[in-house]
Amino acid sequence: MRVRRTVLVCLVCLFSLGAAGGVAAVLRTIGIYSGACEKLSGFPGLLQAAAFVPAGTCSFVTQNKKTTCPPNACTVDGKKGKCTEETSLSQQVCVCRVQTISR
Repeated sequence: MRVRRTVLVCLVCLFSLGAAGGVAAVLRTIGIYSGACEKLSGFPGLLQAAAFVPAGTCSFVTQNKKTTCPPNACTVDGKKGKCTEETSLSQQVCVCRVQTISR
């Protein structure tokens, strides 16, 4: 009986650590891709489709065969921000970064 309890406690601890690691990975991905204006792929795309990653209002502009993300004003979740171009592991992403007021 004592061995069973010890094994059960160890399994619960391991499950808790695994769940905490998964939550940390999801929160980090949401923080990185929050405000992405393009359709994402892979795990970030799954989070975007599930509405965990809010979308911004930026867009890429093509001039002289060069595609850029101009630093225009944009909004994400009703907050004002500025468009920035960021590189993810697989693609260029135009992201609306919320402007924060320093104190």
